[in-house]
Amino acid sequence: MDFEKIRDTAKVIQDVVATAIQDVVATATKFVERPNSQEPKRKQTQGDSSNNRPALAPSPKKSSVSVALCLIVPASVVGNIRENHTINVSDIETLIENASYFLCTSPEEANTIQQRLKLTNEDIKDVSEQREIYVRINIADGEDMIGKKVPYILKRNLPSNGQGTVEKLACLEYLSVSGLENFNRI
Repeated sequence: MDFEKIRDTAKVIQDVVATAIQDVVATATKFVERPNSQEPKRKQTQGDSSNNRPALAPSPKKSSVSVALCLIVPASVVGNIRENHTINVSDIETLIENASYFLCTSPEEANTIQQRLKLTNEDIKDVSEQREIYVRINIADGEDMIGKKVPYILKRNLPSNGQGTVEKLACLEYLSVSGLENFNRI
């Protein structure tokens, strides 16, 4: 095993551990914010002054954050996916599993990165199965996916609402790596 592979493996392990620590901290924070959520409610009796705390207002609903999931996959896994159509979670997971490059970021950042890619206007149905295809999927409520560097973590953080919208589907120019420096390589 050469040094570069060892370094890449160590980086992946470091990312997995960092993500796991973030998940534990987030869970602990939620528990600290609601420490009595598991305790049964006490009946309040007349004259009971020990519970003079005002009721907590319900927490405001989290605003929906749309994210852009950008993937480079072989044409063979694109299947029936079409631009401007919805895509379900199982199809998104299949694309993530087969991606050679991936990135999840804000739609604005994805626009900038997409402009740097060398995309062609070729019909995806007419290219070889090994041809690299750029797929961009907009996913609502996907803020937990932003910045993830491990495919497993990315799939685990897919929102439960079950679908996204295919924003862009295009062939990459042959042997082009231009614009892929911001992506995570698998």
